[in-house]
Amino acid sequence: MSFLGRARAALRAAVEARWERWLARRVPAAREILLVQGNVYIMPSAAGFAFFALLLAMLLAGINYENNLVFAFTFLLGGMFVVAVLHTYANLAGLRLSVLPVRPVFAGERAVFSVHLRDEGRRCHDNIELWWRQGEPAEARLVAGGENLSALHLPAPRRGWLRPGRLRVRSYYPLGLLRAWSWVDFDVACLVYPRPAAVGALPLDSGRSDQGIATRDAGAEEFSGFRRYAPGDPLRHVAWRTLAKGQPLQIREYLSFADRSIWLDWEQTLWAGGTEERLSLLCRWVLELHQTDTEYGLVLPDTRIEPAVGDVQRDRALAALAVFGLPAGGNSS
Repeated sequence: MSFLGRARAALRAAVEARWERWLARRVPAAREILLVQGNVYIMPSAAGFAFFALLLAMLLAGINYENNLVFAFTFLLGGMFVVAVLHTYANLAGLRLSVLPVRPVFAGERAVFSVHLRDEGRRCHDNIELWWRQGEPAEARLVAGGENLSALHLPAPRRGWLRPGRLRVRSYYPLGLLRAWSWVDFDVACLVYPRPAAVGALPLDSGRSDQGIATRDAGAEEFSGFRRYAPGDPLRHVAWRTLAKGQPLQIREYLSFADRSIWLDWEQTLWAGGTEERLSLLCRWVLELHQTDTEYGLVLPDTRIEPAVGDVQRDRALAALAVFGLPAGGNSS
């Protein structure tokens, strides 16, 4: 990049930073925001500036030709423009906006932010445009005293907390000659889970059964079958009845189940690669165990979640994976 390009980029960054600081003071982040005179801005649109130029040309023509009809028509259109200023502002004023709680998504999906609009000015609001910089715009219309719920989608490419930034609320109603807008900031974020790995077998112990991890225990009470007698086996476990029937000397064998849960450990993913790959693998395992209603726990370098089952356990485990290694409230780079 040339020196001129770097200087231009630095100037633009400085202007945007100053603009953001000014907006933060004037329209701070909140759960709900009411659009009033202090946070609604209005300017002529491109069509409005062209309309101004037309009025100026008509005024000069009326002066040059001393034509009263041209004067009357020019002043009529000018008065219409002034009235349009009031109607364009009123189309946004009196709107109360809020964002509903956001459902977590997996990295690579699209987060859905539901913006709730409610009229508190007892008037209709037409052609309201809602737009986040990274997403697609949506339009809304409210009747007098009515409500509207608009779903705005944002890409969630990385795990962590997705903060959408400022929402632009804009309207050109009624004539398109003026643009009224506001930049509002909601105290809301979407939790983005790691993307589940495509493949990766669960690290199950080979001795694990449906009841837990089986271990042979002479003092256990769970009967599992017979085996041949070996010197040193306790005589109380000898199957005397089978011996009386002419069968070889056998021992009754018992099992105890040491653990009915599975531990998912960070150390089990050393072979998977980098941090993100290891988190994706753990995410896959959590989802698989949740689908089979298996009790499991999770051990990370900075977190330990005790074994449990159910939706709450799944959400706790996925949330721990989502924010692992990130600053508080941050997102991955």
